Amino acid sequence: MLPALAVLAFLAATFSYLPVARGLRYATVAFFARPASWHLGLLLALPAAFLHEWLVRGLLYPRVRGKVRAGFAAPAVAFAGAIVPFAARYVLFPFPAVPTPLVLGQALFVELPLSLALCLLALGSDGWKAPAAALFLLWAGRILVVPTFFGAPVPILEVLAALLVPLVVALVLHRPLAPHREALEGLS
Repeated sequence: MLPALAVLAFLAATFSYLPVARGLRYATVAFFARPASWHLGLLLALPAAFLHEWLVRGLLYPRVRGKVRAGFAAPAVAFAGAIVPFAARYVLFPFPAVPTPLVLGQALFVELPLSLALCLLALGSDGWKAPAAALFLLWAGRILVVPTFFGAPVPILEVLAALLVPLVVALVLHRPLAPHREALEGLS
């Protein structure tokens, strides 16, 4: 039950920038506004998300945890786990009017904290399936919910929301993460 709650908290925190941007009149939000071929892409997103999480959080994360000091595995795996979503985001959601380095920087500042939150979700749920469900639902939301930006504040709001996501997941999974936190505190 707690991993499902953490997945919902992950999604709520991730998309929290949309109602804020809408309320501040910096964005409009439409649903199902992309072409139908994008909706068919959800059929590919499901196995892709599960395969990605199985490789990153299912195989890589336990191996890295066994080889590095406590507290270093999650950031290292988060960086590795952010590469594919970062690239997919750049390819699928281009912003031709914005300079490429700015788009890439913003994508990195969003995908890296989200990947860290997925690592915390994997650690707190003791598996890769809850993060896989969260990743699939994240990409389903990105495909089905189409924001239109009016100005620069929306990408900044998205970065701030992404920075909030690992904190929210850690709060929801406070008890399951306690032994790992104690191991980390024992090193100091």
